[in-house]
Amino acid sequence: MGTSTWHRSPETELWRRVRELYAQPDPSPREVVARIVAALDGETRAGLADAAVATCLGTLVEGAQRVAVHGMAATLDRLRVGHEPAAVQLAAGLRDRAQRLVATGGFASRFGDLALNAVGTTALSIATLRTSGSGVMELPLAVAETNFAGFHREGRLHEVAALFVGHELDQAFRYFVARDLGEFVGGTGLPTVSHASRLEDAVAAHCRNTWRALDVADYEQGLAPTLRTPPAERVALLAPVLRAGVDQGLSILAAGGE
Repeated sequence: MGTSTWHRSPETELWRRVRELYAQPDPSPREVVARIVAALDGETRAGLADAAVATCLGTLVEGAQRVAVHGMAATLDRLRVGHEPAAVQLAAGLRDRAQRLVATGGFASRFGDLALNAVGTTALSIATLRTSGSGVMELPLAVAETNFAGFHREGRLHEVAALFVGHELDQAFRYFVARDLGEFVGGTGLPTVSHASRLEDAVAAHCRNTWRALDVADYEQGLAPTLRTPPAERVALLAPVLRAGVDQGLSILAAGGE
C-alpha cells in the first residue's frame, strides 16, 4: 500500500508522475492531488474508510449528540477533560475517546492514526463553524455548546460526516505528499524547507475544502442512532456514509475541484 512513514511512495508509473511534479518550479497543489488520486490503489482507497476511520467518525457524531442531549459541561466531564477552553478540551477528549475505542476494537491502522488527528481538527471546526469574532481559545463554553449541539438538533449530522471526511482527506494527502518531499528540497521545485511546507499546507487545505461539495444528506437518518448504538456496532452503521463521502471527495479531487 505504500503508507509506511519510513518509505516514500510506491515505485509505480503513476506515483512517478506525482513525484515528478515536486521537481518542477512552483508545483500546483491541485495537480499534485489529482495525480495522487489517480495513483491510489484499491487497498489504499479502502483504507480511507476502514473500521478505525469509521470509529473516529462515530466518536464525533456521538459527541455532537451528547452535547445536544446532556450539555457541554456534562460531556466534558464524561470525557474527563477540563472545561476551558471548551472547544479545545472537547477536541482533545473526543480524540482520546476515539483512540481508546480503536484500540479496544482492535482496529488500529495507518489511516486510523491519521483519522485520529482529524477527530481533533474536525471538532474544532464544528465548535467554531458558525462563530465570528472569537478565536478558538476565547470561545465561551456556551457558544461552543450551541455550535456543537446544533448539528444534532437541526438534523445536520451529515455535515459532521462531511466535515470529518474533509479533514481526513487533509491528513491523508498531507501524509502522501510529506513522505516524498524530503528528497526534493533544495531543487528547482522546492528550493527550501519553507517551500515544501507551503506546498504540503496548500495540498491539505485543498483536500479539506472538499467537505462543502459532499452530498451526504441522504445519510442523516442513518447517523441518528449513533449515540444509542454500542461503539463495537458502529462500524457497520457508519460505513455507508463514510464510503460515500470518501468516494465523492476523491472524485472531486481527481477532477481538480474542491
